[in-house]
Amino acid sequence: MTRVGVVLSGCGVFDGAEIHESVLALLAPDRAGAGVLCMAPYMDQMHVVNHLTGEATDGVRNVLVESARIARGEISDLAAVCNAPAVLC
Repeated sequence: MTRVGVVLSGCGVFDGAEIHESVLALLAPDRAGAGVLCMAPYMDQMHVVNHLTGEATDGVRNVLVESARIARGEISDLAAVCNAPAVLC
């Protein structure tokens, strides 16, 4: 089976991977019969946004943890995947 890697960058239109784009990027390979591996970097987001107001906040969020919302928890640390032998990177 072909495997496709999808790199996510958080969860949110202003401070991460936009949900519609992410879902479509995950749906297309699945419909084509490929397995999908979601990945994200383990790092703090550069900006955290209050999505109700659109304003930046002082909060701290982790890109991998936020990306797990889209991947429903089935996600890998990008560095771990790229350092493994015979991977998608």
